[in-house]
Amino acid sequence: MDVRGRVVVLDIDGVACEHAKAICEWVAHEHGVTSTADDVTTWDHDFGPLTFVQAVESCYQNKDFIMEMEVTPGFHIFLNELSQIAKVFFASGRKLNRGYTRLWVQRNFGDFEIFFSKRKADLPCNYIVDDYPLEIEAGVQAGKTCFLFKRPWNDHENIKAELRQMNCAYFVESFDQILALLAQI
Repeated sequence: MDVRGRVVVLDIDGVACEHAKAICEWVAHEHGVTSTADDVTTWDHDFGPLTFVQAVESCYQNKDFIMEMEVTPGFHIFLNELSQIAKVFFASGRKLNRGYTRLWVQRNFGDFEIFFSKRKADLPCNYIVDDYPLEIEAGVQAGKTCFLFKRPWNDHENIKAELRQMNCAYFVESFDQILALLAQI
């Protein structure tokens, strides 16, 4: 494997897995509120009976919920290609059921190391792929090259404008775009 000194940390929720889709399905089942991940345009989206953050806190206590989340379409191919040019780790801010998070990654992708951290910028890497703008901002401030993976909750002009002002921060709409940018760096 020719990693050329590249160490990439991949976020789990919102990058590797379709956590917003799973949350919306759970909210529909538990609270009768129908919505899709495209409706979640802020991190603290209000479903009515609860917010997205409250739903996450509830769902991530359930090991079955964690194990049943779907892999983001195209992620397997991306991970295989990325693993050929970089050392890859996963990262998550999850506080609960970390063992099941590890099992989910292992079952879906194989044997990868996972960091549980409040701040991915503090991890031993030089690249971060995440869907949360504050993680990207912290990563750039720590001297890392960061890719903000497009999701409805981060696809806002003010966020894009901020990223354009940050050196080494990219707003990406596909996994192929990340690979193309890495080939240029």
